[in-house]
Amino acid sequence: MNYTEAIDWLENISISFDSNYENYNLKLESVKLFLNYLGKPQNDLNFIHVGGTNGKGSTCHIISSILQEHGFTVGVFSSPHIYDFRERIKINSDYIDKKFIVDFVNDNYKYISKSGLSFFEISFAISLCYFRLKKPKYSIIEVGLGGRLDATNIIKPLISIITNIGFDHKKFLGNNLLDIAKEKAGIIKNGVPVIIGESNTLLNNIFESTAFRNNSKIYYANKTNKIYETDLNGLYQNKNINTAITAINNIFSFKINEVKILNGIKNVKKNTNLIGRWQTIKNNPKVIFDIAHNINSLELIFKELENIKSDIKIVFGTLDKIDQLKCLEIFPKTIKYYLCSPKTKRAMNLSKLSRKADKLKINYKSFKSVRNAYKNAIIDSSNDDVIVVTGSTYLFSEIKP
Repeated sequence: MNYTEAIDWLENISISFDSNYENYNLKLESVKLFLNYLGKPQNDLNFIHVGGTNGKGSTCHIISSILQEHGFTVGVFSSPHIYDFRERIKINSDYIDKKFIVDFVNDNYKYISKSGLSFFEISFAISLCYFRLKKPKYSIIEVGLGGRLDATNIIKPLISIITNIGFDHKKFLGNNLLDIAKEKAGIIKNGVPVIIGESNTLLNNIFESTAFRNNSKIYYANKTNKIYETDLNGLYQNKNINTAITAINNIFSFKINEVKILNGIKNVKKNTNLIGRWQTIKNNPKVIFDIAHNINSLELIFKELENIKSDIKIVFGTLDKIDQLKCLEIFPKTIKYYLCSPKTKRAMNLSKLSRKADKLKINYKSFKSVRNAYKNAIIDSSNDDVIVVTGSTYLFSEIKP
């Protein structure tokens, strides 16, 4: 198999699930067995574990950039990818070698074929084996779904980070923030410090009691109105930056250099090749990509748009998850929307989106494909307008710049 064939095979052989994850179970046993088979690569690495609802990927990459500025080599495992599977696994700014993936699939073909592993579990295992080979000083691991039963929760990190708590994946994590927080708090390990990115009086007791039971020191990210100089766009990144700085200042034994911290913040995209966060991919009209995919992250997008005086259009498509239609309830009525359905069996049906939009009296057009929605948004825009493409990472690969 070549690289493309290997990725296609993994996607087809791994456990499948429908739009509501009916065939998917969160568990740790399968991934533990696979990692045992692979020689327990997790035992040879220094981990930083990052969970939460939103901002996980950005926080991972901000920490990576700061550590790189201090002279360390850093591995990052994050998900999902936008264009290329290799985005999930990086050493500094370099994607994982294609040959390593092909060799991994060929070497473990028989085991994977009969394992019933999910695509995420296999991806995570690949990352650990790659990091074991490349020996980064630190390996930053982003939680996939939840925390307590997420595949990544088999690691013993130097520090755990919970960025925030919001509504997402309610089928697995619960129907209220308290239940969701309990699942996210499951990454807190015995004797391992934990950073909480957002203090919330409703939820703090859950984190503090879990930390107490595990003899773990707990730190809340510093609140500040400081605007950092950074190559990351979007004012919402300030929260993630503060979380990353709090983590750096409270765990590492090496001498922290304030200038290197600021340089790390300034050069996140340069140092880590992070994409998909308030990313401008075209001008005249300006087109912005952002991977916001739930109510909390979309609220941040709309807050960001309050600072833009131009006419705004939004290309929106989403997966068919519990309560995902509620995203439309926060759509500002002053914006024109181009609703679409991405090419995946998990996509929300376009008619379902349209019915909700009609009920809410949202100004919209609907399109059967993401590409057509995007093209029409371009046609309807002047050079001074702003178009935001958001709702699901699946949209981006269909209109790759």
